[in-house]
Amino acid sequence: MMSRFRLPSSSSVTTLLAVAALSAPSLALASTTVTLTPVADSYVSPGVPDSNFGNHGTLVVNREFAEAYLRFDLSSLPANAVITAASLSALAYDGYAYGGDGNVYTSFVADDSWQEMGITWNNRPAPASSTVGEWFLWYDFTPEDKRGVNSNAALIPVVQGELAGDKLVSFRLHSPGYKTRYRSREYSNAAQRPALTLTYELGPVTTVLEPEADAYVHRSYWGESDWNYGSEQELVIYDSADQKIFLRFNLASIPAGSAIQSVKLSATSFWGRSPGGDGNVYTYLVPDNSWGEYSITYNNQPAATGSPLGWWWLWYPTINPNFDQMGVTEDTNFIPVLQAASDASDRRVSFRLSSPHYLTSYYSREYSDASKRPTLEVTYLP
Repeated sequence: MMSRFRLPSSSSVTTLLAVAALSAPSLALASTTVTLTPVADSYVSPGVPDSNFGNHGTLVVNREFAEAYLRFDLSSLPANAVITAASLSALAYDGYAYGGDGNVYTSFVADDSWQEMGITWNNRPAPASSTVGEWFLWYDFTPEDKRGVNSNAALIPVVQGELAGDKLVSFRLHSPGYKTRYRSREYSNAAQRPALTLTYELGPVTTVLEPEADAYVHRSYWGESDWNYGSEQELVIYDSADQKIFLRFNLASIPAGSAIQSVKLSATSFWGRSPGGDGNVYTYLVPDNSWGEYSITYNNQPAATGSPLGWWWLWYPTINPNFDQMGVTEDTNFIPVLQAASDASDRRVSFRLSSPHYLTSYYSREYSDASKRPTLEVTYLP
C-alpha cells in the first residue's frame, strides 16, 4: 500500500569525491570487414516496360535505356555496428562508351519492397534525388572484365541508417552516357557477383536494469529495527529515523569481458520534505550482495564502504509536496565499481542511498508502473 509520501524533477550532480584511483577501461576498437552479395537484383528497361529480368545472369546499365537495382540484407551485422567504410562493386564484362558523362552513378532507393522477379520499368521504385557516389569504366568494342567500385563516404550514413531500420538497403545504378553489362547475383561464378563491402566497429551498447532486490530499513521507535520492508511499493530515506534504501542489480545480461563506459542510477520520488541542511541523497557501494530483499532489516543491514559514488538533490515545498521528481546520478565514480562487479563471479552490485537531512520517498521495484521503478543504465563496449 502506498504511503502518504509523494517526488521532484531530474537533478544530476557531479561528485567531488573519488572512489578509487581507477579509470574506465579503454579499448582499441577492432574493425571487422564483411562482404555481402545482393539478396535481389535486376535491371529494367523502358523499351519493354512490363518485362522483368530478375532471373538473368546480367545487369544492364545503358543511358536512358536500362538501369539496374540491387538490394542487400544487413541483418548479419551486429545491431551496434558502427559503419566506418562502405564500398559497392560490380563486375562488368562488356560495354560501350557512347560519349558524354560515362559515370555509373549509385542512388539510394528507400523503398525495399520491390521484388526481384516482379520489378519492371513501370513499377520500379523511385531513387533519391541525389547520388551517393559513382564509378567510371570505359569500353570500346572489346569485351573485358572490369570491376566498378564506389567507395564514396556518402554510402556510410545510408547503410548505417538502414541498419538501424529494416536492415535492408537498395540501390539503383544508372549512367547518362555509357553502356555497361555486369554479372548479376545469378551468375555461376560467385566471385564475380555484385558486392557491398562494409567495415565496422562495435559501438557502445546501453542496457537499462531494474533492481533484482530493493528495500529500506528503519531505526527502531516501536521495534522497527527488526522489521522488513522488502515487499513495499515505496522506498524511504529519512535522517531522523535513519531510514536508508538498499538496491541490488544483477549484471548477468552484460556480456562477460565488456568494458563499462558510463553508468546512471535513477529513482523516482513522489513525496518529500526539505527541512534544511544537506539534502543530498548519497549513493554508497555495499560490497556484500548476500542481503535478502525480504529479510534485510535495520539490525542486519550490510555495511556501506568508502566515499559516496555520487548524489542527487531533490527539493519539496512544505505545501503540496506530492509530485514526481527523478533523482539521477551518473558520476564517473560508478564506472570502476560496475567494472569490478561485472568482472566478479556473482556479477551483482549493491548500493545504499541515504541523506543527512531531507526526507524523500521513492517508488520501489514492486510498483505497478514500471517506468517509475529505480533503474541502473549501463553503457558498455562488448
